[in-house]
Amino acid sequence: MKQILSIVIAFSLFAPFVQQANAEVPTEKVIIVFKDKIDEKLVEKYNGKVDQVSNHVPVVTGEVPVTAIDNLEQSNKVVSVEPDQVIKVTGQVQDWGIEKVSAPKSWKANYTGAGIKVAVLDTGISTHEDLHVAGGVSFTSYTNSYSDDNGHGTHVAGIIGAKNNQVGIVGVAPDASIYAVKVLDQEGSGYLSDIILGIDWAITNKMDIINLSLGAPADSLALKQAVDRAYNKGILVVASAGNSGNTDGSGDTVQYPAKYDSTIAVAAIDSQNMRGIFSSTGTKVEIAAPGVGILSTYLGNKYVKMDGTSMAAPYVAGVLAILKQANPTMSHIQLRQKLQTNAIDLGVQGRDPFYGYGLAQAPTQANAVVSPVTTEAPVGEAPVTTPSSQPVKAPVISPKPVQKKKISTTITTAKSVYNLGNTIWPTVKVIDTVSKKPVSGAVVKLTFTPPKGKATTITVKTNSKGIAPFKYVTTKKSGKGTYKISTTITGANYVTGSASKIVKVK
Repeated sequence: MKQILSIVIAFSLFAPFVQQANAEVPTEKVIIVFKDKIDEKLVEKYNGKVDQVSNHVPVVTGEVPVTAIDNLEQSNKVVSVEPDQVIKVTGQVQDWGIEKVSAPKSWKANYTGAGIKVAVLDTGISTHEDLHVAGGVSFTSYTNSYSDDNGHGTHVAGIIGAKNNQVGIVGVAPDASIYAVKVLDQEGSGYLSDIILGIDWAITNKMDIINLSLGAPADSLALKQAVDRAYNKGILVVASAGNSGNTDGSGDTVQYPAKYDSTIAVAAIDSQNMRGIFSSTGTKVEIAAPGVGILSTYLGNKYVKMDGTSMAAPYVAGVLAILKQANPTMSHIQLRQKLQTNAIDLGVQGRDPFYGYGLAQAPTQANAVVSPVTTEAPVGEAPVTTPSSQPVKAPVISPKPVQKKKISTTITTAKSVYNLGNTIWPTVKVIDTVSKKPVSGAVVKLTFTPPKGKATTITVKTNSKGIAPFKYVTTKKSGKGTYKISTTITGANYVTGSASKIVKVK
């Protein structure tokens, strides 16, 4: 019988399995990631059953005997065999937010998200007088309808695209095309395999943006591959950072898939631009948006207020829809960069674990893409090209540069030798060379270079004690051998510092 753990926004830690009668071997619902090509016969060889095959990544879902999992994992054709985990929405914990993200200014410039396709992977979207659903699909096992039977998906959809029709509320991008991709059930839960199929559907149907107001604490290679493939296909993937934040904002509590580099992790703020106390924190937080007391559409043609990073993510999806309409020639990477540079910085200066780059802002006429114009130049000189919206400024005489101070940096780890699978916890300490006092607020970029696979870079700011903690999990993919840990440190009025350390994994 399928078991669903009642943990908010969490995959179940152990996959549900079906216990057969007459003492038959129990089976487990799994996701199998192949290295290159899918081999269904390999699954059948071990008495497994393939249920679904992904079109864009080498992944299948199905059921296999528990005793066959080790055999499948040992095959040189297979990267991993994962439990088909259960996920839940990021919470019901609610609209001042439209003004906060400057959406009305965009509307005045005729940017409303028109022509942009947004896939809402959620509990579905119900019929509502304030919503128009352009299409959709259901991947849940109990219904073929993408109609919402929980309310969460309808609320998310209203934040993105409730119509500007003088009825109820209005969404950030009221003319965007909203697609309902039902991957969660009436309890707000669903299998990871259904999420992957939903992402696969979004790729096939050429969505511009995917909104994932859901998450889990556990990593998944299959989910990462699906999200990465969507992003590499030019789709912007927006995910709620999670509602697992500590009251004081300590720790790295960002959940998956928001934690992947290919997704935009969204934190929640209240009407005073303060972090929602539930909002997850960490270095992967990229942007912040309204997520406390958000009024939006709901079941039964109603409107309710809700809290959560589930509400903040669709604000960003709506902002991106407007950005894409205003900047049609920009790539998804450029649009993501523009989202970051347009943000209103909150908290400590620069990117931080609470708000990322700051509060997301929809584009106005002034910051939309402007075609360059060529002005006449004196004879014998080349023409001068400047953006039409930018006046030519007089030369500025730079002041005498400030003499920068020096810093000293150390990297410490609990051990110098680890076993494969262990977690390495490096700590970087930054000290002013002259005063010998800790340097707080310094930006520390730490790079882990394993013997196999790609290097990983993590950015953290030092605390009041000049300390920045890091975490790195060794895996079979990263391999045994020598791991190099190197860092660069930048701080206001300080010369860039660096340090390195070697640890071994056996």
